Amino acid sequence: MTDEEKVGRLRELLPATGAGIYLDTAYRGPLPAETAAAMRDAEDWELRVGRATEGRAQDAAQRRSEARAVIAALVGGDPADISLTTGDEQALAIAAWAVDWKPGDRALTLLTASDAILAALAGVQARLGVELDLVDEASATAIRDATTPRTKLVALPHVAPDTGALLPIAEIFRALAETGAWLALDASLSAGAVPMDATDLGADFIAMAGDRWLLGPEDMGALWVGARPRADGHAAFSGSGAFETLHGSIARQWPDARRLEPGGLPRTSVLGLARSIGWLEMFIGLDWIYERGSRLARRLRDTLVARQGVEVLTPADAMATIVAFRLVGWPTEEALDELRRRSFAILGPTAGGEAVRASVAWFNTEEELDRFAAAVAELGRHTPESLPRRPPLIVR
Repeated sequence: MTDEEKVGRLRELLPATGAGIYLDTAYRGPLPAETAAAMRDAEDWELRVGRATEGRAQDAAQRRSEARAVIAALVGGDPADISLTTGDEQALAIAAWAVDWKPGDRALTLLTASDAILAALAGVQARLGVELDLVDEASATAIRDATTPRTKLVALPHVAPDTGALLPIAEIFRALAETGAWLALDASLSAGAVPMDATDLGADFIAMAGDRWLLGPEDMGALWVGARPRADGHAAFSGSGAFETLHGSIARQWPDARRLEPGGLPRTSVLGLARSIGWLEMFIGLDWIYERGSRLARRLRDTLVARQGVEVLTPADAMATIVAFRLVGWPTEEALDELRRRSFAILGPTAGGEAVRASVAWFNTEEELDRFAAAVAELGRHTPESLPRRPPLIVR
């Protein structure tokens, strides 16, 4: 069986891939039918039997353990290193509040950091007066040079949200080694798309979104916590949604990340996250997913680079599975609208809306990527004024 034949069968288990050329996994990935069925069965059971039945708490705890286990396998960690969250933003907020901040301390990130990183740092900046430094170059040298003796946390995206470039995180970690600053990584655009080993990356925190390449339900994510924070933790997360920083006589260590886990996580969503990631790991295979996704993304990038009027922003030597590009003379929203009409592509803009973002995944096919590239090439040969417009497709 060829790869394309295999993908054709697997796409039947991802119904949303039949709705168009699915290139917006960076926003939300398609939900596997198996995951949807498992969540529906759990909800139907609660509808029939009720939510106050004996053993429900133990079942919920078991579901959380299963989710932590598959996430740990994804990053090469231990389930005790994993804290489940309601998404990448909450995961990064937990990381930010885990730092033992003192007056005058500083945090550092990129000018083009993800919204989740900026929101997390804005929280400690507003509540604790932490100073925030912004760097415009995502290199190890630039980031190291921007740190100060008061820099306690460096928070970076694993994949740049504006270009789709894969940042040299391991190199950055080595450059920061002597500073003592903790490194928090937003892996929402890489988890499930590219290989990830927590130990090799060197980060102290890795935040993940569960509803992108991990194909889980919305409002689920996770935080991997490294050895340094676990040995010197100073923060606790309360189930009410407020963060408390513990100091002095009440400061305590947390030997595993589960002590940072918020309460009230929806049981069915936790089940869905575990089912989706387990399906990817055990039924599909991560090595195959990573190889195919990388190969398809590079195929699309190489095709677009050769097209007139197309400016590709994603560097060839630092690719994940996002291809970001501009069409010369086309406003981003107008280009997106026309591409959706002509190729039935499901895609969106990069962070800030400066370019088109095609999020490639293993479930895409060569044929549909070629069809999408042809639509991009057609727009590249024209301006918005010279391109013959097509009427929108109306589904009744």
